[in-house]
Amino acid sequence: MTENTGITEKITVRQVGADEAETLLAADELIWAASGSEPLDVRLQGVPIRAGFVAERDGEIAGICGSWDLDIAVPDGGSGARLVPTEGLTWVGVHPDHRRRGVLTAMVRHHLEWTAGQGRSLAALKASEAGIYGRFGYGVASTVIRASFGRGTRFEAPAAVGELADATRTTFETATPEQTARLRALVQRCATAGPSGSVVRSEDDIRRHLTDVPEYRVGLEPRRVLWATRDGDDVGFAVLRRTPKWTDGSPHGEVEVFHFGSTDAGARLALARRLVDFDLMGSTINWVPLDDPLVLWSASPRTVTGGLTDSLWIRLVDLPAAVADRGHAVDCDLRVEVRDDVLGANQGVWHWQSVDGAGRLERVDGQPAEPADLSLSINDLGAVWLGGQTLGARAAAGFVTEHRPGAVAALDAALRTAVGPTAAADF
Repeated sequence: MTENTGITEKITVRQVGADEAETLLAADELIWAASGSEPLDVRLQGVPIRAGFVAERDGEIAGICGSWDLDIAVPDGGSGARLVPTEGLTWVGVHPDHRRRGVLTAMVRHHLEWTAGQGRSLAALKASEAGIYGRFGYGVASTVIRASFGRGTRFEAPAAVGELADATRTTFETATPEQTARLRALVQRCATAGPSGSVVRSEDDIRRHLTDVPEYRVGLEPRRVLWATRDGDDVGFAVLRRTPKWTDGSPHGEVEVFHFGSTDAGARLALARRLVDFDLMGSTINWVPLDDPLVLWSASPRTVTGGLTDSLWIRLVDLPAAVADRGHAVDCDLRVEVRDDVLGANQGVWHWQSVDGAGRLERVDGQPAEPADLSLSINDLGAVWLGGQTLGARAAAGFVTEHRPGAVAALDAALRTAVGPTAAADF
């Protein structure tokens, strides 16, 4: 067991040891009403034992959480992206006997402090409930729509994109652990080709997702992988599952796309054409941003779009390091006041500069100089970090305060991205 850390009143948060995987699993299943019917070795496969944590209150396990080892694609200042090591908060749950007692607050604060101690500038999560994480400094960094494409959908792409798609070969296989290295390398290439927002999971985590567990899919088909290659190189992929369905004697099956990526528009089009052309399938569901080429190649967003939801939440943990890790589109020179009620090291007035795409922060608290040009919270920075929101929009909503005319526009321009962030893989 590791040393106890993260004490809030009577709540202690500690990292579990490798021999406590079953303890973490048992608590998770009790919290989330799991059946526990699968074999123990199967259930243990998904436990985040690399960095699993329990919150204890009065000697009892009051909550659990974990952290995945991720890389997140952040803007590089141009049309591409760069990968930044990130801690992915996961498995967050509070025991029903200990709700409303500060357990969640203790765990999330501990995770942020622990992330800073790991030398990582960012934390990220996929939220099951939207109203929880804003108070800990997370911002909604990307949003996606549930796009439904009918069988045989025609994508009206420009001729040059169509020519690239015609030169792209697609092959369909069953997902297997042996594909791990190939898929991870391709996910990395797709992520850095842009736009930002892609999540690259660790090799162990990708292997787990490619391993078939019949007890989990309960009669559904195993996951399949659709590969796109051109001139012998991998240029795109889709991880998916088909679910047959018949209505009034006619086939109306559904293709569900879990993970999707491409290095260019031609590969994306080639994959899309195959995804809407499976026998006995009536529709293909893919969660994508509103400005995704798949939507732009459709006649109108109304023909394909369903519900809108948040995809990735971002939290800047080490503000100076995060600014250095992210590319800037234009030069800027501003004094920015940042509020952070959880991690005090981020709070204060900073001199924010970017030159030739490189950003840098220097603290200027207490110096006899001009006041800040604008004030914002750490949440605002998380929301705009991938280009999914703009500071201008957040200023119009009253979240960002401008003290010098033009300051919001100047920082907005520096953080500008050519397109919004893509959908983030689940973790």
